Amino acid sequence: MHPFVHLHTHTEYSLLDGIAKISELVDKAMADGMPGIAITDHANMYGIAEFVEYVERKNRKLGTSFKPIIGCEVYVARRGMEQKGDREDFAGYHLVLLAKNLTGYKNLVKIVSRSWLEGYYGRPRTDHTDLERYHDGLICCSACIGGEVAQHILHNDLASAEHTARWYKSVFGDDYYFELHRHKPTVERANHNTHKLEQKVNNQLLALSEKLDIKLICANDIHFVNEEDCEAQDTLLCINSNKRYDDVSRLIFSKQEWLKTTAEMNELFGDIPEALENTIEIFNKVEHYSISHAPLLPKPLLPEGVDEVEHLAQLAFEGAYERFGKPLPVEVKERLKAELKIINRNGDPAYFLMWHEIIAAAHELGAQVGPGRGSAACSLVLYCLGITQVNPLQFDLAFNDFFNTEQSLPRIEVEFDKLGRERVLKWIVGRYGEERIANIAMPNYFTSKIITAEFPQAQKLVGVVRKMDIHSCGVALCEGDISERAPLAFVESAEYENAVVVTQYGAEQLKRMGVEVLHILSSNTLDIIAKCASRVALDIENIPLDDSKTLNLFRQGGVEGVFRAAANEEQPLTFDRLVKVYSCHCSNRAHAICATLLAYRVAYLRAHYPAEYAEACNNQ
Repeated sequence: MHPFVHLHTHTEYSLLDGIAKISELVDKAMADGMPGIAITDHANMYGIAEFVEYVERKNRKLGTSFKPIIGCEVYVARRGMEQKGDREDFAGYHLVLLAKNLTGYKNLVKIVSRSWLEGYYGRPRTDHTDLERYHDGLICCSACIGGEVAQHILHNDLASAEHTARWYKSVFGDDYYFELHRHKPTVERANHNTHKLEQKVNNQLLALSEKLDIKLICANDIHFVNEEDCEAQDTLLCINSNKRYDDVSRLIFSKQEWLKTTAEMNELFGDIPEALENTIEIFNKVEHYSISHAPLLPKPLLPEGVDEVEHLAQLAFEGAYERFGKPLPVEVKERLKAELKIINRNGDPAYFLMWHEIIAAAHELGAQVGPGRGSAACSLVLYCLGITQVNPLQFDLAFNDFFNTEQSLPRIEVEFDKLGRERVLKWIVGRYGEERIANIAMPNYFTSKIITAEFPQAQKLVGVVRKMDIHSCGVALCEGDISERAPLAFVESAEYENAVVVTQYGAEQLKRMGVEVLHILSSNTLDIIAKCASRVALDIENIPLDDSKTLNLFRQGGVEGVFRAAANEEQPLTFDRLVKVYSCHCSNRAHAICATLLAYRVAYLRAHYPAEYAEACNNQ
């Protein structure tokens, strides 16, 4: 039996087309003894970072060296990316690209990003010009019957088929391969025409292979993991085309597109052993390389002759003097020095300086800034910089709960009022440059409520990616052009008038690529606080935390949510006691303090300025 590797594989990120989970694909390939597998989703790389991470975890756990092959099935514009007028410009020919090294990966990211940002027409499209410009480090396969050579064959234009094949070989050399497919249906309700077309294409590819000295590989165009999943994938096609299951005119596959084992692929292509063996040749060409990168942040603005370490210390101590007075209490001074030592040792002062710039700009722009979120309240440096409004010493919060040496950069989350958030985001774009910033894509999954039960195996679609949404608060920021670190795409959302540029990798995955994620949230509560506080000219950040009218409002059950429980708690009620009541519903105590402080500010306004508070709520 000839060894074999799948090089044409669609996951659930081939949206409304594939249902295969990355983990299940990798697990099955490993269990079969395959040395690796490629992921080649339609025109996107949404699943690539997840794929690489999962394989790395499996290899560490099992002590194996299974190889993740990074790829994409792109669409090649028939007349060029810039042509977007005629029907023939819609979509394009299929083509499989595989990255054999880090250079190839970066070029693949560039090709895919440009196919969205520059070539989109019906689908993201690349073209011959970009393929030639960014071909270095890439392996190219002719794809299925939707491929460029195959389409010329099917239209009986053998001269164009040969001319096209010669062009690809001139660009990719020995890294260009013809791809053979054999999807012969074994059930009646399936696409029986595809196999006939594949036979016609395969016959001509075999002849061209010999004539042009272009090697052959075989593939199975995977869209689901196991044979029994075919009906679930067919259901997905119904949803995609908005057709009934019994509609004979709708798109249907051969139902052969599962991850076939090495034995099954040998049975299919045993008469062309070189097509099996050449998949291993490609596998061997692909190097072991890392797509991870250390954090790369834009440079902060620094006074002349002062470096990042010195500037951060200056700002932190200046803020401490404002918060605690001169001379500083010993506890404050020692805590600041200890935190700064850890920050500087990990090379992160630029991260803290960046946030200081953002918050300072927010105040200048008139934005309402929240007290903080999550474990960021554990940092005295952040408190002194004005990024958070919770004194960690007052609440005995440990810095290690925010920043430990095992993580790259600690997570800082800041809430703004809605208009303030828009102003801050616009400022960030102006400060750092549009090419360094993007929104972040986030998967939206099928739920049991979305699936209609009349389709066969419909429940198998629960948990499959349905579409891509936009991360509610995350913004990606990089030192240079963000498309050098992560592929980009467009996502449409009801919240935005136009399609929004997003990174195809998720928030946590971006950090591995050297891209930082700014968690910039919008809070309706802050909108109300801002409107009410401005009407009564109140410095809301400096209200007393032991105000009797405010605490009475909590005690009387006048504050909704979890704080209703405070009404039956022991007397007298204090801010610390409120923190304990909320703590039961928070991931950590620091977040509970921040959330309690925000609720307390609302209660203070309700207790002291009920009319102005009600007016602020009504104007939302």
